[in-house]
Amino acid sequence: MDDLTTRFLNQFSQWHDVVLTAIKAIIAIGILCLVAYLLTIGYIPSEISVGDTLIFLLIFVACSIVYTGLSIVLFIFGISLMPVVYMIFSTIDKYLPPHIRIGKKLPFPKISILTLAASIYFVYMIRGLLLLDWKIGLYVAITASFISLFYYAFYLNRQKIKEFSNKFDNLKEIIDDPYASENLKTFAKAKLKRLELHIKDSIQIAFFLILIPLVPMFFIGDIGKVFLDYTMQKTGVRIEKPTLYIKVPYANLMDVSKTSTQELREQQTFIFKDAKVLFQGIGKNTLVSYKVKNIEKQIVIPNEYIIVERTRKVDE
Repeated sequence: MDDLTTRFLNQFSQWHDVVLTAIKAIIAIGILCLVAYLLTIGYIPSEISVGDTLIFLLIFVACSIVYTGLSIVLFIFGISLMPVVYMIFSTIDKYLPPHIRIGKKLPFPKISILTLAASIYFVYMIRGLLLLDWKIGLYVAITASFISLFYYAFYLNRQKIKEFSNKFDNLKEIIDDPYASENLKTFAKAKLKRLELHIKDSIQIAFFLILIPLVPMFFIGDIGKVFLDYTMQKTGVRIEKPTLYIKVPYANLMDVSKTSTQELREQQTFIFKDAKVLFQGIGKNTLVSYKVKNIEKQIVIPNEYIIVERTRKVDE
């Protein structure tokens, strides 16, 4: 019973560090996404109140959730491709010099039927999206391939940790045992150091795995923009097709078609439908964008001069 408890605690400690690293990386990515979006639209909200700070945190969380969802789908693709990575490594290994050849030490990755079925299901669900733009297909292919490569390395490392844990599950007890010989203690310290190195490698690989879906976005710019715009739309920060009620004098500054009603004219308010909201909800201003002869213009409007109305289709 004590052996089982010790083994469970060791496994929990190892995975706890990996999971904690992943959570920290995802939160950092959420913050990075919001900063990147503000840079793409060229706007920094001003006069942020204490209440706005909470909204900022919620947006960070929303960015992290969207990124996590995207990563899960890509991870399932990548894990399903691990047998391909194994076959490539095995083929290359045959042509390596004998002194660096891995040989039979390279294990075949085990993939659950559930993971394979989920991968096929996701491919079927987004088949239209993959064919919509070649850049999307390229992004998915590159990201899934790198995830497969790094996850196979992670898989190999976890196999080594598991092997060490099964063979040497009482290394710390040997080191602390006053009756153990110095040779045995030296052996235990060397094995424990090797085990700690494998755990450290697992944490580093997990960190790189979390970043993999993000990196290609910098090289395939349109993908990054689509991701940021989609995330901000889901949080309500960005609205693509709103109805805007804008008061004078800001209504007179916009060179797009506008309408009004008798009641709104009395309040010096006009209706705009050919504009979009790039940023709202934080600070005392709203950033509005509109096009004039294929030229995008932006205008910052104080919140007291604008009302944003958006509609959603409700399923009955």
